Amino acid sequence: MKLVDKQILRELLGPFVFGVAAFTSVFFAGAYLLKLTNWVMNGMPLLTAAWIVILLLPSIIVYTLPMSTLLAVLMGVGRLSADSEVVALYASGVSFYRIAMPIIGTGLAVSGVSIFLNELISPQAYERSQQIQAEVLKQTAPAAQPFTVRDDTTNSLIFVKGGMDARNGVLCNVTVTQFAGDKPAVIIYAERAVWAGMTDEARKYRWTLYDGWSQLVGTDSAAIQTFSEFRTKEVDIGKGPKQFSLYQRSLQRDTDKLSFAQLSELIAYVKAHPDRPQDQIRRLEVDRWNKLALPLSSLVFAMIAAPLGVRPHRSSSGVGFGLSILVIFIYWMLWHYTSALAIQGYIPTSTGAFLADVVGIAAGIALMRRTAR
Repeated sequence: MKLVDKQILRELLGPFVFGVAAFTSVFFAGAYLLKLTNWVMNGMPLLTAAWIVILLLPSIIVYTLPMSTLLAVLMGVGRLSADSEVVALYASGVSFYRIAMPIIGTGLAVSGVSIFLNELISPQAYERSQQIQAEVLKQTAPAAQPFTVRDDTTNSLIFVKGGMDARNGVLCNVTVTQFAGDKPAVIIYAERAVWAGMTDEARKYRWTLYDGWSQLVGTDSAAIQTFSEFRTKEVDIGKGPKQFSLYQRSLQRDTDKLSFAQLSELIAYVKAHPDRPQDQIRRLEVDRWNKLALPLSSLVFAMIAAPLGVRPHRSSSGVGFGLSILVIFIYWMLWHYTSALAIQGYIPTSTGAFLADVVGIAAGIALMRRTAR
Protein backbone atom coordinates (compact mmCIF):
# COMPACT_ATOMS: atom_id res chain seq x y z
CA MET A 1 0.00 0.00 0.00
CA LYS A 2 1.44 3.34 -1.07
CA LEU A 3 1.84 6.34 1.21
CA VAL A 4 -0.98 8.28 -0.47
CA ASP A 5 -3.39 5.40 0.18
CA LYS A 6 -2.39 5.19 3.85
CA GLN A 7 -2.81 8.94 4.25
CA ILE A 8 -6.31 8.94 2.74
CA LEU A 9 -7.47 5.86 4.65
CA ARG A 10 -6.15 7.36 7.89
CA GLU A 11 -8.32 10.43 7.28
CA LEU A 12 -11.39 8.25 6.65
CA LEU A 13 -11.06 6.00 9.69
CA GLY A 14 -11.93 8.49 12.44
CA PRO A 15 -15.05 9.99 10.80
CA PHE A 16 -16.20 6.51 9.77
CA VAL A 17 -16.08 5.15 13.33
CA PHE A 18 -17.77 8.31 14.58
CA GLY A 19 -20.48 7.96 11.92
CA VAL A 20 -21.20 4.31 12.76
CA ALA A 21 -21.50 5.15 16.46
CA ALA A 22 -23.60 8.29 15.93
CA PHE A 23 -26.00 6.98 13.29
CA THR A 24 -26.42 3.61 15.03
CA SER A 25 -27.21 5.35 18.32
CA VAL A 26 -29.84 7.53 16.65
CA PHE A 27 -31.45 4.59 14.83
CA PHE A 28 -31.44 2.42 17.96
CA ALA A 29 -32.90 5.18 20.12
CA GLY A 30 -35.71 5.78 17.64
CA ALA A 31 -36.60 2.12 17.14
CA TYR A 32 -35.84 0.31 20.41
CA LEU A 33 -34.92 2.59 23.32
CA LEU A 34 -38.49 3.05 24.58
CA LYS A 35 -39.21 -0.68 24.20
CA LEU A 36 -36.00 -1.56 26.03
CA THR A 37 -36.90 0.77 28.89
CA ASN A 38 -40.32 -0.87 29.20
CA TRP A 39 -38.76 -4.35 29.20
CA VAL A 40 -36.41 -3.43 32.05
CA MET A 41 -39.27 -1.82 33.97
CA ASN A 42 -41.24 -5.08 33.55
CA GLY A 43 -38.49 -7.11 35.19
CA MET A 44 -36.04 -7.98 32.41
CA PRO A 45 -32.49 -8.37 33.85
CA LEU A 46 -30.03 -5.71 32.72
CA LEU A 47 -27.58 -8.30 31.36
CA THR A 48 -30.34 -9.85 29.27
CA ALA A 49 -31.33 -6.42 27.97
CA ALA A 50 -27.69 -5.72 27.08
CA TRP A 51 -27.48 -9.04 25.20
CA ILE A 52 -30.63 -8.18 23.24
CA VAL A 53 -29.07 -4.82 22.32
CA ILE A 54 -25.99 -6.63 20.97
CA LEU A 55 -28.18 -9.01 18.95
CA LEU A 56 -30.17 -6.12 17.46
CA LEU A 57 -27.12 -4.09 16.44
CA PRO A 58 -26.29 -5.98 13.19
CA SER A 59 -29.74 -5.28 11.73
CA ILE A 60 -29.23 -1.57 12.48
CA ILE A 61 -25.58 -1.29 11.42
CA VAL A 62 -26.51 -2.61 7.96
CA TYR A 63 -28.38 0.69 7.41
CA THR A 64 -25.83 2.96 9.08
CA LEU A 65 -22.70 1.71 7.27
CA PRO A 66 -23.54 3.51 3.98
CA MET A 67 -24.30 6.75 5.86
CA SER A 68 -21.05 6.46 7.79
CA THR A 69 -19.12 5.91 4.56
CA LEU A 70 -20.61 9.08 3.09
CA LEU A 71 -19.80 11.11 6.20
CA ALA A 72 -16.26 9.71 6.43
CA VAL A 73 -15.40 10.52 2.81
CA LEU A 74 -16.88 14.02 2.93
CA MET A 75 -15.10 14.91 6.17
CA GLY A 76 -11.85 13.10 5.37
CA VAL A 77 -11.41 14.48 1.85
CA GLY A 78 -12.73 17.84 3.06
CA ARG A 79 -10.00 17.99 5.70
CA LEU A 80 -7.32 17.15 3.13
CA SER A 81 -8.70 19.78 0.78
CA ALA A 82 -8.99 22.46 3.49
CA ASP A 83 -5.34 21.95 4.46
CA SER A 84 -4.27 22.13 0.79
CA GLU A 85 -3.02 18.55 0.89
CA VAL A 86 -5.09 17.72 -2.19
CA VAL A 87 -3.38 20.60 -4.00
CA ALA A 88 -0.01 19.23 -2.89
CA LEU A 89 -0.91 15.82 -4.29
CA TYR A 90 -1.91 17.42 -7.58
CA ALA A 91 1.41 19.29 -7.68
CA SER A 92 3.33 16.04 -7.16
CA GLY A 93 1.61 14.48 -10.15
CA VAL A 94 -1.13 12.50 -8.37
CA SER A 95 -4.43 12.75 -10.28
CA PHE A 96 -7.84 12.96 -8.67
CA TYR A 97 -8.67 9.50 -10.05
CA ARG A 98 -5.65 8.13 -8.16
CA ILE A 99 -6.82 9.88 -4.99
CA ALA A 100 -10.29 8.38 -5.45
CA MET A 101 -9.03 4.79 -5.79
CA PRO A 102 -8.67 4.00 -2.04
CA ILE A 103 -11.97 5.81 -1.41
CA ILE A 104 -13.83 3.67 -3.94
CA GLY A 105 -12.06 0.61 -2.55
CA THR A 106 -13.33 1.53 0.91
CA GLY A 107 -16.86 1.83 -0.45
CA LEU A 108 -16.60 -1.62 -2.03
CA ALA A 109 -15.25 -3.13 1.18
CA VAL A 110 -18.03 -1.62 3.29
CA SER A 111 -20.60 -2.91 0.76
CA GLY A 112 -19.13 -6.39 1.13
CA VAL A 113 -19.31 -6.20 4.92
CA SER A 114 -22.94 -5.04 4.70
CA ILE A 115 -23.89 -7.99 2.49
CA PHE A 116 -22.10 -10.35 4.89
CA LEU A 117 -24.05 -8.92 7.84
CA ASN A 118 -27.31 -9.06 5.87
CA GLU A 119 -26.93 -12.70 4.88
CA LEU A 120 -25.11 -14.45 7.70
CA ILE A 121 -25.32 -12.42 10.91
CA SER A 122 -28.35 -10.14 11.07
CA PRO A 123 -31.19 -12.67 10.40
CA GLN A 124 -29.97 -15.18 12.99
CA ALA A 125 -29.17 -12.49 15.57
CA TYR A 126 -32.55 -10.82 15.15
CA GLU A 127 -34.42 -14.13 15.42
CA ARG A 128 -32.48 -14.98 18.59
CA SER A 129 -33.34 -11.58 20.09
CA GLN A 130 -37.03 -12.27 19.47
CA GLN A 131 -36.76 -15.66 21.19
CA ILE A 132 -35.07 -14.14 24.26
CA GLN A 133 -37.73 -11.44 24.50
CA ALA A 134 -40.47 -14.08 24.38
CA GLU A 135 -38.77 -16.23 27.03
CA VAL A 136 -38.07 -13.40 29.48
CA LEU A 137 -41.33 -11.50 29.04
CA LYS A 138 -43.43 -14.69 28.97
CA GLN A 139 -44.69 -13.89 25.50
CA THR A 140 -45.46 -16.27 22.67
CA ALA A 141 -42.42 -16.72 20.46
CA PRO A 142 -43.04 -16.29 16.72
CA ALA A 143 -42.42 -20.00 16.07
CA ALA A 144 -44.88 -20.98 18.83
CA GLN A 145 -47.74 -18.83 17.58
CA PRO A 146 -50.77 -20.66 16.13
CA PHE A 147 -51.29 -20.75 12.39
CA THR A 148 -53.62 -22.33 9.83
CA VAL A 149 -52.51 -23.71 6.46
CA ARG A 150 -54.56 -25.15 3.60
CA ASP A 151 -53.05 -27.89 1.44
CA ASP A 152 -54.77 -28.34 -1.92
CA THR A 153 -52.91 -31.56 -2.80
CA THR A 154 -54.56 -33.46 0.06
CA ASN A 155 -57.63 -31.17 0.29
CA SER A 156 -56.87 -30.59 3.97
CA LEU A 157 -56.95 -27.71 6.42
CA ILE A 158 -54.22 -27.86 9.08
CA PHE A 159 -54.56 -25.81 12.27
CA VAL A 160 -51.45 -25.80 14.49
CA LYS A 161 -52.45 -24.23 17.80
CA GLY A 162 -49.17 -24.82 19.65
CA GLY A 163 -46.78 -23.71 16.93
CA MET A 164 -43.82 -25.58 15.48
CA ASP A 165 -40.30 -26.61 16.46
CA ALA A 166 -38.79 -26.51 12.97
CA ARG A 167 -35.36 -27.75 14.07
CA ASN A 168 -36.75 -31.00 15.49
CA GLY A 169 -39.70 -31.27 13.09
CA VAL A 170 -42.47 -31.19 15.72
CA LEU A 171 -45.94 -29.62 15.57
CA CYS A 172 -47.92 -29.07 18.79
CA ASN A 173 -51.70 -29.36 19.22
CA VAL A 174 -52.54 -30.13 15.60
CA THR A 175 -56.01 -30.42 14.08
CA VAL A 176 -56.27 -31.75 10.52
CA THR A 177 -59.59 -31.49 8.70
CA GLN A 178 -59.73 -33.56 5.51
CA PHE A 179 -62.42 -32.63 2.98
CA ALA A 180 -64.43 -34.60 0.44
CA GLY A 181 -65.30 -31.94 -2.07
CA ASP A 182 -66.42 -28.91 -0.08
CA LYS A 183 -67.55 -30.84 3.00
CA PRO A 184 -65.39 -32.06 5.90
CA ALA A 185 -64.96 -35.84 5.88
CA VAL A 186 -62.39 -36.59 8.60
CA ILE A 187 -61.20 -34.63 11.63
CA ILE A 188 -57.91 -35.64 13.26
CA TYR A 189 -56.44 -34.15 16.44
CA ALA A 190 -53.02 -34.85 17.97
CA GLU A 191 -51.16 -33.28 20.87
CA ARG A 192 -47.93 -33.82 18.95
CA ALA A 193 -46.98 -34.51 15.33
CA VAL A 194 -43.44 -35.59 14.43
CA TRP A 195 -42.12 -35.25 10.90
CA ALA A 196 -41.55 -38.70 9.41
CA GLY A 197 -39.33 -37.30 6.65
CA MET A 198 -36.57 -36.57 9.17
CA THR A 199 -35.29 -40.12 8.65
CA ASP A 200 -36.97 -41.10 5.38
CA GLU A 201 -36.95 -38.79 2.34
CA ALA A 202 -39.76 -40.80 0.73
CA ARG A 203 -42.04 -39.71 3.59
CA LYS A 204 -41.14 -36.01 3.42
CA TYR A 205 -44.78 -34.88 3.71
CA ARG A 206 -45.93 -37.48 6.24
CA TRP A 207 -46.31 -36.86 9.97
CA THR A 208 -46.58 -39.34 12.85
CA LEU A 209 -49.35 -38.30 15.25
CA TYR A 210 -49.23 -38.94 19.01
CA ASP A 211 -51.88 -38.73 21.74
CA GLY A 212 -55.04 -37.85 19.86
CA TRP A 213 -58.07 -39.08 18.00
CA SER A 214 -59.72 -39.20 14.57
CA GLN A 215 -63.40 -39.11 13.65
CA LEU A 216 -65.39 -39.54 10.46
CA VAL A 217 -67.79 -36.68 9.77
CA GLY A 218 -71.18 -36.95 8.08
CA THR A 219 -71.64 -40.71 8.50
CA ASP A 220 -73.99 -42.78 10.60
CA SER A 221 -71.08 -43.97 12.66
CA ALA A 222 -69.83 -41.45 15.19
CA ALA A 223 -67.10 -43.73 16.50
CA ILE A 224 -63.89 -42.05 17.53
CA GLN A 225 -60.57 -43.82 17.01
CA THR A 226 -57.88 -42.88 19.51
CA PHE A 227 -54.10 -43.18 19.33
CA SER A 228 -51.41 -42.69 21.96
CA GLU A 229 -47.67 -42.49 22.56
CA PHE A 230 -47.30 -46.19 21.76
CA ARG A 231 -50.08 -46.61 19.22
CA THR A 232 -49.62 -43.84 16.69
CA LYS A 233 -51.25 -42.68 13.47
CA GLU A 234 -49.48 -41.41 10.35
CA VAL A 235 -51.02 -38.95 7.87
CA ASP A 236 -49.95 -37.18 4.69
CA ILE A 237 -50.69 -33.45 4.92
CA GLY A 238 -48.72 -32.35 1.86
CA LYS A 239 -46.19 -30.21 3.73
CA GLY A 240 -42.97 -30.58 5.69
CA PRO A 241 -41.30 -28.29 8.27
CA LYS A 242 -39.73 -26.17 5.54
CA GLN A 243 -43.11 -25.39 3.96
CA PHE A 244 -44.62 -24.59 7.37
CA SER A 245 -41.67 -22.30 8.20
CA LEU A 246 -42.09 -20.46 4.91
CA TYR A 247 -45.77 -20.01 5.60
CA GLN A 248 -45.04 -18.63 9.08
CA ARG A 249 -42.53 -16.20 7.61
CA SER A 250 -45.08 -15.03 5.05
CA LEU A 251 -47.24 -13.89 7.98
CA GLN A 252 -44.45 -11.84 9.57
CA ARG A 253 -44.44 -8.07 9.26
CA ASP A 254 -40.66 -7.76 9.57
CA THR A 255 -39.74 -9.73 6.44
CA ASP A 256 -37.03 -7.12 5.76
CA LYS A 257 -35.06 -8.83 8.57
CA LEU A 258 -34.76 -12.03 6.48
CA SER A 259 -31.73 -12.78 4.31
CA PHE A 260 -31.69 -12.74 0.49
CA ALA A 261 -31.79 -16.56 0.42
CA GLN A 262 -34.67 -16.72 2.92
CA LEU A 263 -36.66 -14.13 0.99
CA SER A 264 -36.05 -16.03 -2.27
CA GLU A 265 -37.48 -19.21 -0.72
CA LEU A 266 -40.40 -17.28 0.72
CA ILE A 267 -41.21 -15.62 -2.62
CA ALA A 268 -41.10 -18.98 -4.42
CA TYR A 269 -43.47 -20.43 -1.81
CA VAL A 270 -45.92 -17.50 -1.96
CA LYS A 271 -45.99 -17.60 -5.77
CA ALA A 272 -46.72 -21.34 -5.65
CA HIS A 273 -49.63 -20.63 -3.29
CA PRO A 274 -51.05 -17.41 -4.79
CA ASP A 275 -53.44 -16.47 -2.01
CA ARG A 276 -51.64 -13.18 -1.41
CA PRO A 277 -52.41 -9.86 -3.17
CA GLN A 278 -49.90 -9.14 -5.93
CA ASP A 279 -48.68 -5.94 -4.29
CA GLN A 280 -47.65 -7.94 -1.20
CA ILE A 281 -45.70 -10.36 -3.39
CA ARG A 282 -44.01 -7.44 -5.16
CA ARG A 283 -43.17 -5.92 -1.77
CA LEU A 284 -41.37 -9.14 -0.83
CA GLU A 285 -39.45 -9.01 -4.12
CA VAL A 286 -38.43 -5.39 -3.49
CA ASP A 287 -37.28 -6.37 0.02
CA ARG A 288 -35.19 -9.15 -1.50
CA TRP A 289 -33.44 -6.92 -4.05
CA ASN A 290 -32.86 -4.30 -1.36
CA LYS A 291 -30.65 -6.85 0.39
CA LEU A 292 -28.14 -6.06 -2.38
CA ALA A 293 -29.17 -2.53 -3.37
CA LEU A 294 -28.83 -0.93 0.07
CA PRO A 295 -25.34 -2.35 0.80
CA LEU A 296 -24.27 -1.17 -2.67
CA SER A 297 -25.14 2.38 -1.60
CA SER A 298 -21.85 2.46 0.36
CA LEU A 299 -20.02 2.40 -2.98
CA VAL A 300 -22.45 4.96 -4.43
CA PHE A 301 -21.94 7.36 -1.52
CA ALA A 302 -18.16 6.98 -1.73
CA MET A 303 -18.21 7.90 -5.44
CA ILE A 304 -20.42 10.94 -4.81
CA ALA A 305 -18.63 12.13 -1.67
CA ALA A 306 -15.08 11.97 -3.07
CA PRO A 307 -15.53 14.89 -5.54
CA LEU A 308 -17.91 16.77 -3.23
CA GLY A 309 -15.29 16.69 -0.49
CA VAL A 310 -12.75 18.58 -2.59
CA ARG A 311 -13.28 22.24 -1.70
CA PRO A 312 -10.91 25.04 -2.76
CA HIS A 313 -11.35 27.01 0.48
CA ARG A 314 -11.16 26.31 4.19
CA SER A 315 -14.42 25.17 5.70
CA SER A 316 -15.57 23.59 8.92
CA SER A 317 -16.37 19.92 9.39
CA GLY A 318 -20.00 20.98 9.76
CA VAL A 319 -20.13 21.50 5.99
CA GLY A 320 -19.27 17.85 5.43
CA PHE A 321 -21.88 16.74 7.93
CA GLY A 322 -24.52 18.96 6.32
CA LEU A 323 -23.68 17.67 2.84
CA SER A 324 -23.94 14.09 4.06
CA ILE A 325 -27.45 14.71 5.43
CA LEU A 326 -28.49 16.31 2.12
CA VAL A 327 -27.14 13.46 -0.02
CA ILE A 328 -28.72 10.83 2.26
CA PHE A 329 -32.07 12.64 2.06
CA ILE A 330 -32.01 12.85 -1.75
CA TYR A 331 -30.99 9.19 -2.08
CA TRP A 332 -33.65 8.07 0.41
CA MET A 333 -36.39 10.04 -1.35
CA LEU A 334 -35.45 8.58 -4.75
CA TRP A 335 -35.12 5.04 -3.39
CA HIS A 336 -38.44 5.28 -1.54
CA TYR A 337 -40.22 6.62 -4.65
CA THR A 338 -38.86 3.97 -7.03
CA SER A 339 -39.59 1.20 -4.50
CA ALA A 340 -43.19 2.42 -4.24
CA LEU A 341 -43.49 2.39 -8.04
CA ALA A 342 -42.18 -1.19 -8.10
CA ILE A 343 -44.59 -2.34 -5.37
CA GLN A 344 -47.50 -0.85 -7.33
CA GLY A 345 -46.34 -2.67 -10.47
CA TYR A 346 -45.34 0.31 -12.62
CA ILE A 347 -41.71 -0.81 -12.95
CA PRO A 348 -39.91 -4.14 -12.34
CA THR A 349 -39.06 -4.85 -8.71
CA SER A 350 -35.32 -5.09 -9.40
CA THR A 351 -35.41 -1.72 -11.16
CA GLY A 352 -37.24 -0.15 -8.24
CA ALA A 353 -34.59 -1.37 -5.80
CA PHE A 354 -31.49 -0.54 -7.86
CA LEU A 355 -32.53 2.63 -9.73
CA ALA A 356 -31.35 4.95 -6.94
CA ASP A 357 -27.94 3.22 -7.01
CA VAL A 358 -27.70 3.55 -10.79
CA VAL A 359 -28.55 7.25 -10.65
CA GLY A 360 -26.06 7.71 -7.80
CA ILE A 361 -23.24 5.97 -9.69
CA ALA A 362 -23.93 8.09 -12.77
CA ALA A 363 -23.88 11.25 -10.64
CA GLY A 364 -20.65 10.13 -8.97
CA ILE A 365 -18.93 9.52 -12.32
CA ALA A 366 -20.06 12.93 -13.62
CA LEU A 367 -18.83 14.70 -10.46
CA MET A 368 -15.47 12.91 -10.55
CA ARG A 369 -14.94 13.82 -14.20
CA ARG A 370 -15.70 17.47 -13.44
CA THR A 371 -13.36 17.51 -10.42
CA ALA A 372 -10.55 15.81 -12.35
CA ARG A 373 -10.45 18.54 -15.00
